[in-house]
Amino acid sequence: MIINKKMRFNWGIGAFIFFGTFVFFMIGMVYLSTQQKSELVTEDYYEKELAFKEILKKEARTAKLSEKLSWQIINNQLSIQFPKEIGENIMGEITFFKPSNQNDDKKISFQTSSNSHSIDVSKFSSGMYKLKIDWMSNDITYYNEEVIDLPY
Repeated sequence: MIINKKMRFNWGIGAFIFFGTFVFFMIGMVYLSTQQKSELVTEDYYEKELAFKEILKKEARTAKLSEKLSWQIINNQLSIQFPKEIGENIMGEITFFKPSNQNDDKKISFQTSSNSHSIDVSKFSSGMYKLKIDWMSNDITYYNEEVIDLPY
């Protein structure tokens, strides 16, 4: 007598394959999630939150200006034009915040006696930056945020 030992597909084998595949998928997802970098936007986020109201006041003053701050990139130079109505003695700080890599963040202090300021951006890595400009003229503070894309 010959016994046919052909394996049949039944619900037990299907459940085993399903749960086995699910377990391997979950192990893979756990592995991938542990390999992701998670960078904080800022280490001192609580202190930054406390200063947020002051930034809102500065932005409100900036919004009341009849002329807006403008910028352009020409020949690896970021040129920032300040509104003419605020005067010419301008000082402040420009933060280049790169969300994709905190190592590329830069902070530059400036002081100018004209309504414009230029920054050499040839050494910056390419990509999107959030430009945070905190500036003061005639003891009045202003604040702008702009998004720029450096293509090099």
